[in-house]
Amino acid sequence: MQEKWIFKSENIKKADNILTALSWVLKEKKNELEIFLSLYAKLDGALAENIQLVDPIVSPEQHTGSFYLSFNKIFYNACLNINETDLDKIKLTYEFSPEKSQLVLIGPDIPERETEDL
Repeated sequence: MQEKWIFKSENIKKADNILTALSWVLKEKKNELEIFLSLYAKLDGALAENIQLVDPIVSPEQHTGSFYLSFNKIFYNACLNINETDLDKIKLTYEFSPEKSQLVLIGPDIPERETEDL
């Protein structure tokens, strides 16, 4: 499984570099970003919240590259009275296209579990 999310906005078009575009996405598109990361956190039965930029790895070209985001994995289960938080981080790849007013984030490729023979 490898997820991809496209963020579109005029603010991305105005951004002069990838760090400006990322900071805008972290502020203005926080809910969408939490949904995107929750697609990976749900594999552990959790949701992603409190997302922060950790280490940007910017290539000289700035149109493609990767960076790390840290986030809290929130586990809820009302039946078992569970409400716990774990800190995690994820490496994302980006494709920055200010001329198209978009920032594409691509998550890691996580192989899907095969069926087990009994």
